[in-house]
Amino acid sequence: MKEFKLFFTLSLVLTVNFASAQLCPQDDRFTNSEYFSKTQIDSLKNVTYGNANNYLGKSQDLKMDIYFPNNSIDTIIKRPLILLIHGGGFYTGKREGMSIHSNEFAKRGFVVATMSYRLGFNDSINQGIVKALYRAQQDANAALRYVVENTDKLKIDTSWIFLGGSSAGAMTSMLTTYASPEEWAKVNPQIESDLGSLDSSGNELKQTFEIKGIYNHVGGVHPIVLDLEDLIPMVSFHGELDETAPIDKRKNGFGSRAIHNMLNEAEVCNDLTIVPDGTHNILNSYEGITFRVNRVACFFKSLMCDTCVDFVASENVPAVCSD
Repeated sequence: MKEFKLFFTLSLVLTVNFASAQLCPQDDRFTNSEYFSKTQIDSLKNVTYGNANNYLGKSQDLKMDIYFPNNSIDTIIKRPLILLIHGGGFYTGKREGMSIHSNEFAKRGFVVATMSYRLGFNDSINQGIVKALYRAQQDANAALRYVVENTDKLKIDTSWIFLGGSSAGAMTSMLTTYASPEEWAKVNPQIESDLGSLDSSGNELKQTFEIKGIYNHVGGVHPIVLDLEDLIPMVSFHGELDETAPIDKRKNGFGSRAIHNMLNEAEVCNDLTIVPDGTHNILNSYEGITFRVNRVACFFKSLMCDTCVDFVASENVPAVCSD
């Protein structure tokens, strides 16, 4: 019996150590440095992850692009996933707008999916924009179910799924993480009967998932969905002068600094970069995107390595977590 207990304990330790070594390697993977070259990145384009009716009642195929290090070159068994969601006010934008992000994250070792979702809403219909947000969350849920279904093919570690995007994409990321059917019912009691379930729209897959961290670029979220007990780590970028999605608390939502304060109160690790003279369009050049990618990669790796430290700055402090 003692021998069995010793064997079990050693097996458990070896398993934990192996998992830790995979997720937190002592190299530049998942950091501010490119671990793979551009030619070592593969992609799957125009992948259909679901189908649903848009705001006009017409059937729409839901597509995504997936980027990842070449499976024959990348020696790691399972890799963290980042699902990226583009912005555009829920009426415009394309997943291809996240292609630089996707390639840069993939070069750092992540599997990255960037999704299209149903856009558009009718202003003349009561709560048209609210329904657009709900549809976006439905589609994000469907996209996550799809990638989890294809875990083995994509070599994804489902223990580490991250979600993020810009503006409307960041809002959708937070809604997908936090908003429950009960909370949506408080905003619109008929929304589920009108548009269907959050968890079955788009495809019939039954996979579940857990979001471990959020990448928020100039986003915000309705305060009704935020509960101190449910908050998870977040890395954010926001302009002090943003009038489209103000950085602080407002009547219909919390901006990045208000969320940062809540995360601090809940003692949840978070990282916030404020651009003092920035409006809604900040850090959108190639240099700005790679700056964000580096900070996000380092933040996500710190979560995987259990080394996360709170950070806030009113200047662009480059991430340095490699080596």
